[in-house]
Amino acid sequence: MKRLLSCALLVPVLLLPAQANSAPTRWEGSPGSEVLSVEENCPISVTHEDLAFQIDQGDSYSLEAQVTARYQMENPTEEGRAVQMAFSLEESLWDFDPASVSITADGRALPFQLIWDGVSPDYQPQTFDPDQTGTLCTFILTPTQDGSDNTLTLPASGGRMWVTYDGIHSYSGEEDGSVTLGTSEKATVLVYGLNGAPDYTVSGNYTVTTEELPFRTVFQSYLEERYGTRFAGHMDSIQALKYRQLEELWESWEHNPILLAEWIENSDPSALPLQFLYTVDFPPESTVEVAVTYTTRSDGVRKGTADWQHTFTYLLSPARHWADFGTLDLTVDAGESDYPYVIDSSLPLEEQPDGSYTAHTQGLPEEDLSFTLYSAPQLSLSDRVTASLGITTYTLAFFRLLLVPLVLLLALIVFLVWRRRRRHK
Repeated sequence: MKRLLSCALLVPVLLLPAQANSAPTRWEGSPGSEVLSVEENCPISVTHEDLAFQIDQGDSYSLEAQVTARYQMENPTEEGRAVQMAFSLEESLWDFDPASVSITADGRALPFQLIWDGVSPDYQPQTFDPDQTGTLCTFILTPTQDGSDNTLTLPASGGRMWVTYDGIHSYSGEEDGSVTLGTSEKATVLVYGLNGAPDYTVSGNYTVTTEELPFRTVFQSYLEERYGTRFAGHMDSIQALKYRQLEELWESWEHNPILLAEWIENSDPSALPLQFLYTVDFPPESTVEVAVTYTTRSDGVRKGTADWQHTFTYLLSPARHWADFGTLDLTVDAGESDYPYVIDSSLPLEEQPDGSYTAHTQGLPEEDLSFTLYSAPQLSLSDRVTASLGITTYTLAFFRLLLVPLVLLLALIVFLVWRRRRRHK
């Protein structure tokens, strides 16, 4: 009979900035340790790892990379094992696409769960019951004859409410927590009262229908409409995360019980700890190739240089959880981007004839991996001078375009002056 073990938090962690132009984010340790226990004497070892960064253009301030980590993992024991693993990184709901993720064992695709911000996919709210029945009010607001806003006011005295809408153009909140929504066009507003039908005031023409439903039904419908296409098959993790965010908002805004959907959507562009959770079967005395592929983006900064610098950071230190670590081969290929040169790296990368960079280490490196890409092979003095003067690569490119016609114009002026002087002679 196979044992289910949580031997480790699968080797590396890729870190991304919360915003494209911010400094690189650095975690203390791995967020996975908050979710998975680590078996102290796990016998599984990594005999070899191939780590590859295939970097494409992306934006000027953030490059896109397909990262593939391929491990040769060995079970030296006479016992078959089913080992639960977690691959950890930082991503935002805004950018992340589960379709870019591939996890295989000996070429066989493995199912995986997503865990956002350490919230288990089966998480249930602790401060409210999502299965308790409340009242859903659907308002249709119609334009006023004089063109003024038609407003819907919800007093805070009605208790906790969840509000979504389409066509609303203005919002105002009062100190007592009341909310007013306004529109000069036709708009639809859905107000769910967890404590029953809410009180309301409408300044213009409207219709309203009510329905008694559990909050879970209403909330799932909203999540499916907003996230269902991209996160199909992983909606349990999205629901768990959004339940947690709802609770945090209601707890922090004790005197503001009315929540608009956009307030929890505002966190979607921010990077959060994310884990791919999966299980690998190891037959007795076997080696299994485990591969994880996904797409991510760089941290872009332009400070002290005329052009952007793009940094990727990859934590290797979690590999120490395994019984042993053999060798590492690293490949960085940025030839398809406008930033093909590695100007700084924590590992000694060697440039290859095809323009890629490689490194080989025996054992796990002492430092975590970090490398920076640039549009030139090195930072020159002129590059730093132009940066100090506030001149960017775009400005330089503009001046280069003007240079030829300016030279021709100058030559023409010199020729005309010379010819005129000859005539006067």
